[in-house]
Amino acid sequence: MTGTEPLGRIGVVANPCAGAGPDVLRAVLSGLFSRLREGDVVLNERTFEAAEADACGLECTKVHGPAGDARRLTEALLAAGVETVIGVGGDGTLGEIATALALGENGVRLLGIGIGSSNVGPLVGASFGELDAFFDAPWVGVAVHALDVRVGGTQVGMAFHDAGPANTYFGTRNGRRVDLDAAAALHGIDRPAEPASVCGAGTWIAKNGRRCLSGQETAGGQIVASPLNDVGECRGKAVSGFLCWGPYVGCRGVVAVSSAVMIRTRLSREDLCAAEPLRLFHLGLAPEDVVEFGGLPRGAVVVVDGTPRLELAPEMTVSIRALEGAVVSIRRESGRVDVSMKEEGCNTAGS
Repeated sequence: MTGTEPLGRIGVVANPCAGAGPDVLRAVLSGLFSRLREGDVVLNERTFEAAEADACGLECTKVHGPAGDARRLTEALLAAGVETVIGVGGDGTLGEIATALALGENGVRLLGIGIGSSNVGPLVGASFGELDAFFDAPWVGVAVHALDVRVGGTQVGMAFHDAGPANTYFGTRNGRRVDLDAAAALHGIDRPAEPASVCGAGTWIAKNGRRCLSGQETAGGQIVASPLNDVGECRGKAVSGFLCWGPYVGCRGVVAVSSAVMIRTRLSREDLCAAEPLRLFHLGLAPEDVVEFGGLPRGAVVVVDGTPRLELAPEMTVSIRALEGAVVSIRRESGRVDVSMKEEGCNTAGS
């Protein structure tokens, strides 16, 4: 293996439920483990990746990790002293892994391999078709910003792609991306739903304690917050700069409010034209800033990197602040990742 520095002791966390499905994951892990035969690999026992390692004849260390999500599995690998975690899954899975790394504050790096329904986040270092290209080229570590998302002062998640109140989230069913009911998912119910606004007449948004927007501007619209990573392409373009001036003033994140619900798995030209003139409001997030919003009707759910977290009530306040350089993402030095699974349409993340 080559690179600017060794990957060191490597842990692997994979999600067999990611959008590409278990067959693609099996092929990815087979190719990955063939490249790691000479490395020091640590896996959680009784996981998909551990079974595939056995099938490939990979010699590795196995730890007794907890049953649960990618974050808990990553925490078990951190306790085993890994220096790099390779995550295989969608944006939601990679976000859970990155959250564990950021909270661990130990400098462990992430190599994200995207096999989600629509990997578009900054944590993807290689798509599932780029493994050989990655391992045969130099790599670098890139600091990735995130958002700290809290409700009533308690953290509900860290967003490396986006976060906001919504009634739906993205999932993959029968090989296709669909909009799913976020509130139902919190109760273990899997069902489709139509994206709709969760902003009402009482919805408000404040920055650093100052009310900026009220229900008059937000009713019927959508709130979404995103870290600002890889923003170079925005610079120097009049329209991009007008739509989001955050890159010009050193923001590490932005909260955007649109006058219509625009985040859905299918968004046609007719839908876009029907929403015109689309009104947009932006609030920049420097590391010292805090943006809060509340007054959301019942049924609104905080969705972080495509994963429903908490159902809100009108009296609850959501706060968001930017975390500068929350985690280090490893990627090829030569260029951008080709996210080959991305479909046409407006969307957030696969899980």
